[in-house]
Amino acid sequence: IFLIDGGKGQLSAALDALNSLGVVPPCILSIAKREEEIFLPGKSEPLRLSRDAYSLRLLEYVRDEAHRFAQHYHHLLRGKRTLADDT
Repeated sequence: IFLIDGGKGQLSAALDALNSLGVVPPCILSIAKREEEIFLPGKSEPLRLSRDAYSLRLLEYVRDEAHRFAQHYHHLLRGKRTLADDT
């Protein structure tokens, strides 16, 4: 599963990038933050799941964990760069 953080535009950009590499993902979707809408390729309207739906909570968790990981890694890199600048 490719889970894209964003809406229809981000999903389209991800599909274009994958296509340019010759990659056909088995499953790709995007989740837009504001309304927690799910966008699927070829669908004009987003999928709106119940706020209580386990599937929506799982997608939110994966997205939020990816954000946490990326922010943590960014802080590590920034710390290493600061240490290198001090020497």
